[in-house]
Amino acid sequence: MNLVRGIGRLLLGGFFIVQGAKAVKDPDQFAPAAEPIADQFVPFARKTLPPEASAYVPEDPATLVRLNGALSVLGGLGMATGLGRRGGAYLAAASMVPHVLASNAKGGSLEEKHTARGLQLRNLALLGAALVVSQDTAGQPSMLWRANDSRKRLAHEAERTAEMVARRTGNTGKALAKDVRHFKRQTQLQSRLALKNLEAALP
Repeated sequence: MNLVRGIGRLLLGGFFIVQGAKAVKDPDQFAPAAEPIADQFVPFARKTLPPEASAYVPEDPATLVRLNGALSVLGGLGMATGLGRRGGAYLAAASMVPHVLASNAKGGSLEEKHTARGLQLRNLALLGAALVVSQDTAGQPSMLWRANDSRKRLAHEAERTAEMVARRTGNTGKALAKDVRHFKRQTQLQSRLALKNLEAALP
């Protein structure tokens, strides 16, 4: 594991762990800021989710703060420990969305607006950092890249085989080469379909 990458994830994950723990332990201090978001989120969630799931959406802002804090802790632990770092980064990024929305102050004095703007920029930076970690493959090619590379290599080898057979066997080889090219096209099609299914399955 790259030392700098590991330290960076540890520092970023530590922030999410500490902030999330504060929200879980004492949600009331964050509830007033979360109340406007809760007023918009709860009706939207209840309309979007199935009836059996929407009944479990809490209305209390303090409960929502506690749930978001738990999300932040889980995400921070994933990043800091490296166990499920990419999934943890997605959780951490999701936990930052309410903070970004809450820091978008539209009223108050000029000084309060400057403070809110600085807080929003910090929250946006943390959201961006978590999204970057979510794409971190630790220096290794991603599964999608490997699948796409295998598809290209297979198509290239099929083309080379067809050309070699055509050169060595004349007319008979040309017919065989045609069959090989047809096989190549079918292989490419199946590979593209498999790659699309893989992209849809990955977060």
